[in-house]
Amino acid sequence: MKHHILIFFTLLAVGFGAGIINGLLGAGGGILIIFALGRLFRGKLRDPRSIYATAVAVILPLSLLSAWQYLSHRSFDPTLAAVLILPAIVGGTAGALLLRRLSPALLSRIFAAVVLISGITMVL
Repeated sequence: MKHHILIFFTLLAVGFGAGIINGLLGAGGGILIIFALGRLFRGKLRDPRSIYATAVAVILPLSLLSAWQYLSHRSFDPTLAAVLILPAIVGGTAGALLLRRLSPALLSRIFAAVVLISGITMVL
């Protein structure tokens, strides 16, 4: 029981951290969620790919709320966003379909490569 309470409060902290990161940077909350769930539930999940799907499910309402806040403060260009929305939806659909076809090990490597390349690019 004590272990479940610890996991519960850890998940609350992860959710809060993901919200702060996503709201502040516009991205990155999902990275925190994937990292935390991977550590908390390693070897305990029937399908480790559910971690990625869970992160997307959490980020969707979070991103909508952040976008609403950005829009209300005129902090982004709606025209630029409109151009990106359709290809992003197509890409998101393709990625969701690929999720079931790729092994968890390969997904982990792809995720690590994207995070690494993004980090290096932003530092440089």
